[in-house]
Amino acid sequence: MEWEAVIGLELHVQLLTASKLFSADPAHFTAEPNTHIHAISLAHPGTLPRLNRKAIEQAIKLGLACQSQITRVNYFDRKNYFYPDLPKGYQITQHHTPICTGGYLTFYLQEHTHSIRRQVRIHHMHLEEDAGKLLHQHQQSLIDFNRAGVPLLEIVTEPDLHSPEEAAACLTALRRLVRYLGVSDGNMEEGSLRCDVNVSVRPAGQTTLGTKVEIKNLNSVRFVRRALEYEINRQIAELQQGNAITQHTRGYDEQRNLTYPQRQKEMAHDYRYFPEPDLSPFVITDEMLDAIRQQLPPPQETLIDTYQHQFGLSFSEAWQLTESPTIVQFFSDTLHLLAAKTANLETMAAPVAHWLLGPIRAYVSNHHLPEPAGQLTPRQLAELIQLIENKTISFSTAAQQLLPSLLEGTSLSPTQLITQLGLHAQPDTQQLIACVEETLQAMPDKIKQYRSGKKGLLSFFVGEVMKKTQGKANPQLIHELIRERLK
Repeated sequence: MEWEAVIGLELHVQLLTASKLFSADPAHFTAEPNTHIHAISLAHPGTLPRLNRKAIEQAIKLGLACQSQITRVNYFDRKNYFYPDLPKGYQITQHHTPICTGGYLTFYLQEHTHSIRRQVRIHHMHLEEDAGKLLHQHQQSLIDFNRAGVPLLEIVTEPDLHSPEEAAACLTALRRLVRYLGVSDGNMEEGSLRCDVNVSVRPAGQTTLGTKVEIKNLNSVRFVRRALEYEINRQIAELQQGNAITQHTRGYDEQRNLTYPQRQKEMAHDYRYFPEPDLSPFVITDEMLDAIRQQLPPPQETLIDTYQHQFGLSFSEAWQLTESPTIVQFFSDTLHLLAAKTANLETMAAPVAHWLLGPIRAYVSNHHLPEPAGQLTPRQLAELIQLIENKTISFSTAAQQLLPSLLEGTSLSPTQLITQLGLHAQPDTQQLIACVEETLQAMPDKIKQYRSGKKGLLSFFVGEVMKKTQGKANPQLIHELIRERLK
């Protein structure tokens, strides 16, 4: 029998705010344990919560980016349960009025040499406060309350996914999106983004859903994929043996790569939800929505389409160029500066992308400079590319001798740097022809090998000529001259 998996995700995003959801305590929970806590965080008697407006704005921003409907009149509920890292003995959450409903999240699957765009529908997003963190060590459990009260946005998807690969791609897309919007740092290793998965299996072609099992607290894309692979196979094996699947919660042991039972799944009535009496309802106005819409950067999927189909870039290049609004803006500004001189936006996209994703990214990463381009400006990059296009200087010379100064910060333009470093005097064509002739005459054996089929020697010849010109010549022109001479 063929089986089909049905998967839904519960994604927990810690929102980027300076303070916690209901208090002024710092929201940076990675500090020394129990240093970002005060009376409200610890639920001392008589303390009252006060809502953080920034958290609401961050939640709305993500909702708008996912085409969700924004709930205008919102209130909070108490979710009652006892756990050591929950100071109040209940959690303030949104049960009846989630701040965002509907919408979708776009993700991409790689198949062979091309990418496929998919979407997963969103059921809702709701705001709530995070719990603390239990630390198990030396046969004892310790509690760090720094995280308690940090604003959390829980995103619940519809059961639209059918493979571990789709679930992993969906989680990757959300991490990219929250970072792109600036609503979360998305660091799964620190717990800023966590994932629970609900999974069931059914015979292929059947429309009735099977009994779902929840796997809690998966903190990496790889663990989501591996946990689902194991759990899907486990459920199929149980059903093939005639055993029933019971609804319950499981954990994932990454060391042994298996899921294990934790507890029976709680139902809504187990939490005894009721409206939070210490917080008034909050209303989202048209003015607030309009202001947040104006802050949104261009949608990533729209930019990816433009970069691929209009500019002719690969999916990988388009994907990397849309990682953050800063690189999008840098790419766009450089492109338009070049287009003003060449009147051809499309042909300039490839060299700009090559510079940003190649030598610039490598240098910035290796020297820990601000992304995406250190101190380099779009105007400087545009001028640098123009100098190479005009064959004033070669790409290799620009990358090796000009780029470090530009990235580290200089008041000089690329043209001024060329003059200062004595790189402007590129050999003219006649000098270059003579240099090519001299180089080839000095290695007749290599020429025989080339003509016998070792075409890779062409790069060797180009390199030898570049050495003689001290890197000042245009390698493309050298390549053309050598090929012509060898004919």
